[in-house]
Amino acid sequence: MKTWKLCATALMLALAPIGMAQAQVVLKLASNAVRSDPPRVGDQIAFEWLQSELESRTNGEVTLEIYWGGALGAEAQLFQSLETGVIDILPNSGSNAASTLPEAGLFSTSYLFRDFDHYRAVANDPAFFDRLAELQAARNAGYRLVGLGATGSRNLYNRTRPVATPEEAAGLKMRVQSSPIEFRIWQTLGLIPTAIPSTEIYLSLQTGVVDASESSIPFIMSNKYYEVAPYITLTNHQISTHLYFLNDASLQRVPEEHRQVLLGLLRETGNRHIDATADLSETMLEELRAQPGVTVTEADTKAFANRLVELQDEVAAELGVTDLLATIRAH
Repeated sequence: MKTWKLCATALMLALAPIGMAQAQVVLKLASNAVRSDPPRVGDQIAFEWLQSELESRTNGEVTLEIYWGGALGAEAQLFQSLETGVIDILPNSGSNAASTLPEAGLFSTSYLFRDFDHYRAVANDPAFFDRLAELQAARNAGYRLVGLGATGSRNLYNRTRPVATPEEAAGLKMRVQSSPIEFRIWQTLGLIPTAIPSTEIYLSLQTGVVDASESSIPFIMSNKYYEVAPYITLTNHQISTHLYFLNDASLQRVPEEHRQVLLGLLRETGNRHIDATADLSETMLEELRAQPGVTVTEADTKAFANRLVELQDEVAAELGVTDLLATIRAH
């Protein structure tokens, strides 16, 4: 009997690692970015770093699966998947995030940030990030704000003609993200906005449903939008902010000793996202200039910005976030 008990104990110890492996937590992250080798967007560099670091720092107990290229749905639809736990982590644009966190609509106001360095400083200011996180928490949506990244500095591109001023852009049918503020911006500039999912930009330009759109240089290159809209205008009108959301129930599935690790990594991922995007933007702009048939025009950014100054104050007041706007301007 004693021998049997010793054998049973030994068998349980031998099987313990198998039980631990079966308890591994797998988190799902959905991204509309297109994966490539080598990486063409900062999203890939940042999220694959997160994937590697999360597995390493949790000894494999928490891992990350990444679904690229809108495989799990269009950006604007993914919040429902996040709420129901179909996905665990969702990086999404400020414009789309405004559908669940209206105050994020502030990010849609153009010429809010001078450059990537300015945005990075603001994103890492506790007075700014914590205030945004509190606004999200107050909505009791079942998911929280856990990071801020960036996919680029957005520029205008169109299929019709070179554009350097608002007057030259007037009348273009413009694809915009699903945000009332985006509509106001482009209407103020004299364009005709239409909301179209990011996964349909190429086809919409190709078929003439719209004449123009706006994206970061890495996204223009990685999605080859220049093939159907070869007139690129360097407006640099908006840092393409990405807000990272994490399902609350998903966080509870993570072993307690790894929760702060996950949250800390998500914050650091935002910084790596910003830095990678800034580096790629410079490199890929030169590649874009070299594409046959592409015309790159320097915009009269002051002319564009001057038309939109008052809109920043109006939007901040309407959303009740004049304090956030003040923090941005203080940096």
